[in-house]
Amino acid sequence: MAVLINNKKAGFDYHILETFQAGLSLSGKMVKLIRAKKVLLEGKFVIFQKNQLQIIGFGNNEIQENVVLLLKKKEIAQIRKELQTKGLTCIPLNIKAVGRWLKAEVGIAKGKKNFDKKEAIKRRDIDREVSRELKTSF
Repeated sequence: MAVLINNKKAGFDYHILETFQAGLSLSGKMVKLIRAKKVLLEGKFVIFQKNQLQIIGFGNNEIQENVVLLLKKKEIAQIRKELQTKGLTCIPLNIKAVGRWLKAEVGIAKGKKNFDKKEAIKRRDIDREVSRELKTSF
């Protein structure tokens, strides 16, 4: 399971509550873009439309399409129920190569407030300083 594309901003902007692994219904051009790592996941989200879950605007600046997620009926029903809850959304977290298949990991997420983001930045800076001090002491 090699992670091809990662949504780096997802962990910073959202609290991830639950994750699901879903297959992707892709065209040949999209598969080539994903394998070349030329697809962006930042700012993309998942909606329930026409009795299926879709990633809206999936692709890069030139090619964008709605991609259908392939999940079991129980998982679709669970995600649909969560999406109806106020304050929760579904976002793509990463794209993996599982054997010859491409799979997306999507997560039910709740947005972070600005003070949560500032606290995460402070904590990251403190950890960086501590690791620098430990490296220089040896």
